[in-house]
Amino acid sequence: MIQTVLGPIEASKLGVTMAHEHLSVDLGSVRGDEDSIFTDSPLVRSEMGRLHAAGVDSVVEVSCIDMGRNASALVEISRASGLNIICSTGFYLEKYHPAWLKEAPVSKIEDTFRREFAEGIDGTDVNPGVIGEVAGEKTEITESETKVMVAAAHVASEVGCAVTTHCQLGCMAPEQADLLLGAGMKPEKVILGHLDLADDLDYYRRVLARGVNIGFDTCGKVAYLADERRAQNLAVLAAEGFAGQIVLSTDISRQSYMHGKGGFGYTAVIDRVLPMAREAGLPEDDIDTMMVSNPARIFDIEGGLR
Repeated sequence: MIQTVLGPIEASKLGVTMAHEHLSVDLGSVRGDEDSIFTDSPLVRSEMGRLHAAGVDSVVEVSCIDMGRNASALVEISRASGLNIICSTGFYLEKYHPAWLKEAPVSKIEDTFRREFAEGIDGTDVNPGVIGEVAGEKTEITESETKVMVAAAHVASEVGCAVTTHCQLGCMAPEQADLLLGAGMKPEKVILGHLDLADDLDYYRRVLARGVNIGFDTCGKVAYLADERRAQNLAVLAAEGFAGQIVLSTDISRQSYMHGKGGFGYTAVIDRVLPMAREAGLPEDDIDTMMVSNPARIFDIEGGLR
């Protein structure tokens, strides 16, 4: 079963899925801008309507505890849009961590995650369906971030859910994978995020050899990497047999990325990257695997829902 903000659904009902998104987030306190703050609003509802109309059925919302997560807002967005929304528990990069976490033992972080799975988020009856986006820096995983990843692996293994991560500019994926697997995670339940930004086929092969999944999940962010490169790399990896370990998304974390604000929006996968990938030779069966089958497998909570 898949845990959504409106309750559990069968994995077979998840459908076409964006695997790494933000619909209600507040990163402004660290980034120092208002562009990185948004929640349920006419703008977001319009963006979700556009996404649903493009053929997307479900969204994995990875704004976690210290990212301005708002479970009540996600409920309203889901009801208004008709999209299934999976929300998360977890902690992000160290600079976002609450003060208590930096001195806390792993066990206290684990208890925070367990409580949200058992009792709901922030006084609601909404339960998380994934742990993430837990994060590491570009050149290291700090002590605080390491504790979060270890706690995430322990609790996810108990619950049977996935862990999804933030790899800064696609870096440190092997180290994140080894840390999570060493703490007990099954590789098939791990998604290493933002790997598209690495733009390095040999690097992808080394990571994928560990059996984990990777996210090409910053589609449309052309200031970081041309979508043509994302599409070409997808086609090559699929031809080499890796389609079963890749998920796609756009990681909209600023209003200015949204279609209504002049960006490519949440539909960049559908509108841009997949057409380019088809031109590069990506078969429809592999697209279905990445967009439908992989999310249904990864976000299926193996231990059953409580």
